[in-house]
Amino acid sequence: MNWQLFSAQVLAGTANGALYFLVASGLTLLWGALGVVNLAHGSFFMLSAFAGALCIQTWGPEIGLIVALVIVPLAAALFACTLEMTLFRPVYKSAMWGQLLVSFGLVLALNNIARLVFGTQAISVAPPKMLSGFVEFGGLRLASYQLGVLVVTALVALFLWRLLTRSRTGRLIRAAVDDPQMLGAVGVDVQRLRTMVMGIAALLAGIAGVIAVPRGAINLGLDVQIIVIAFAVIVIGGLGAVWGSLAAALVIGIAEAVSTMFLDQGGEVVIFAVMVIVLLFRPTGFRTIAGRD
Repeated sequence: MNWQLFSAQVLAGTANGALYFLVASGLTLLWGALGVVNLAHGSFFMLSAFAGALCIQTWGPEIGLIVALVIVPLAAALFACTLEMTLFRPVYKSAMWGQLLVSFGLVLALNNIARLVFGTQAISVAPPKMLSGFVEFGGLRLASYQLGVLVVTALVALFLWRLLTRSRTGRLIRAAVDDPQMLGAVGVDVQRLRTMVMGIAALLAGIAGVIAVPRGAINLGLDVQIIVIAFAVIVIGGLGAVWGSLAAALVIGIAEAVSTMFLDQGGEVVIFAVMVIVLLFRPTGFRTIAGRD
């Protein structure tokens, strides 16, 4: 085995896993903490990627990426909050099935909107010059862009950890895991909390969508592709678990990248194989948001 190639694949898989975590981290808060299942979360990622590519094409790779990182995630968060207040709230009483139907309808609608607005052709955008080179670690080369993804992921993970453990919002989210009815009984606006978490989740998906633009071709199939991976990360990492989701995303990213050394295709098979293996030994995933087994 070529160990240098293997190490390079591990580094590349780590960067891919970091991107998966950015998408899954918001969804795991929304589903694991508040019981809201949003299949359209992948659509926020896809639309953000198209919007980010449009910004880069309009203002250039350097300025366009910065503008996209500021505007697009905020727009995604505002859009998600609006959808939560108008479409999701009426179906909470119908439990998961109502949410699945509404969010699946959103997936179809948003995909068709993207088709009309951005067209059917895949979009490829070069990374900015400051992220187009390589960084060497002990003889191994890591793309500067991938290093940037790792830095962003680390900042997001720290933000979520601080949100959950050091803020009132985090305490309310953890309380919602244990007893959402009691939370409402003591005067907490649970609906507003759901809206806030939906916005945070979409904000993270927006960040992920923008930084994914230089990674490869942006196409209309990204919504389904990324939501499948995000749900796998959630199942492996544990519902509502930020650090568990980070570990799961890295495991999936590395396994997927390393598998390309032996398989021409079949990344999805590898992802689900990892999920099955983990769940055989740990049926509840790596961890839960409240730290319970």
